[in-house]
Amino acid sequence: MAHELMNDNAMFYVGETPWHGLGEKLEIAPNTNEALKLAGLNWEVHKSETSIKIGVHDTSHIGFMHRWKESYHETGYCCTYRFDENNQPVILGHVSKKYEVLQNDEAFQPFDEVLLDHGYTYETAGAVRDGQKIWILAKAPEQLNVGDDKIDKYVLLFNSHNGSTGVTMKPTMIRVVCNNTLEYALNVQSDKGISLRHTTGVKDRLDTLTSALKTCDGDVKSAIHIMNRMNEAEIQKDVMDKYFEEVFPTLKNRDIEAYHPVTKRKLPNFAKPMYDKLSTNYHYGAGNKGKSMWDAYNAVTEYVDHNKNYRDPMSSIGFGWGRDAKSNAFKIAQKYVTT
Repeated sequence: MAHELMNDNAMFYVGETPWHGLGEKLEIAPNTNEALKLAGLNWEVHKSETSIKIGVHDTSHIGFMHRWKESYHETGYCCTYRFDENNQPVILGHVSKKYEVLQNDEAFQPFDEVLLDHGYTYETAGAVRDGQKIWILAKAPEQLNVGDDKIDKYVLLFNSHNGSTGVTMKPTMIRVVCNNTLEYALNVQSDKGISLRHTTGVKDRLDTLTSALKTCDGDVKSAIHIMNRMNEAEIQKDVMDKYFEEVFPTLKNRDIEAYHPVTKRKLPNFAKPMYDKLSTNYHYGAGNKGKSMWDAYNAVTEYVDHNKNYRDPMSSIGFGWGRDAKSNAFKIAQKYVTT
C-alpha cells in the first residue's frame, strides 16, 4: 500500500487492526513516552539558521579569464531538522528565528496526564512526510450510537515541526462497521481543532486541555444528534444525486462527453466512475441500506477512506483533501436535515 507513514515497521496499535494495517498489536495501552518509542518517534528536533550560497564575479582579478567566487548570505530564517538512523539530517521545515522547537515528548506530555484521567487510551501513533507532523490517536472509553451503528469517539493529537500548526487536539469519530473516519464541521473550532499554547506552564496547559475536552464533548454530542437526524431522513435517488453533486461539483458533468480541442479525441471521463462508486457505496457499502442521508454521507466517507487512491493516504485522509471533503459532506448533509 502506498503511504507516507514514517517508521511503519515500528508503529503500534491497541485493539482492532487499524485501517492502514500497519504496526505491532499491543495488549496494554502505552503512555505517551512508550507510545513515541514504539512508533519510532523518540528523536529530537534541532533548529539552525540558514544562508544562501551566491556566486559573484571576482572583480579583483585582472586578465582574460573570469573568476567567480562564492559568498554566503544569511536568510533571516531557520530550518528545523532531525537525524535519521544513518545520522543524516532530514529537513523538516523552514521557520522564523522566533519559532520555538517543542520536542515530541514535551508536546504530548500534557495529553498523557489529562487524557488518562478521563479514561482515554492511546491506540496508534505515527508521523507523515519524514516527521514534519507527528500524531497520536487516543480512544475514549465510551461508545456512541447513530441508530444501530456503533461509533467510537477519539481525539487526534498532533504537532508539526515545520511551523504549519501548533500542538493541536481534534475530536473525531470512527464508524465501527466500516472503519470510516467521520469528519464534522459544526464550527471553526471543531473543524480545525483546538490549538494549545505550549510556551506557558504545565498547570496552564492542563487547565486549557481540561476545558478543551469539555468543549469537544459538547461538539461530539451535537454531531451525533445531527447524524441521528441524517439516519432518520429517508431520501430518493434525485436527492442522493443532488447531494453527491454538491459535495463533488464535477459530478454534474458525468454524462457529458468531452473532446480534446486539437486532436478531437475523446477525453477520459473520471466523474462517471466516481459517481458509480458513490452510488454503490450508498446502496451496498458496509452498514448502508440505500435509504437515508446517513447512507449518503457514509458513501462519501467510504469513498474517501477506502476507494480513492492516494500518494500519501495518511496525510490526505487525516490532514488534507480527504478530511476537508468529509467535513464538507457533513456540512451539506446537515443542511438537508435541519432546513
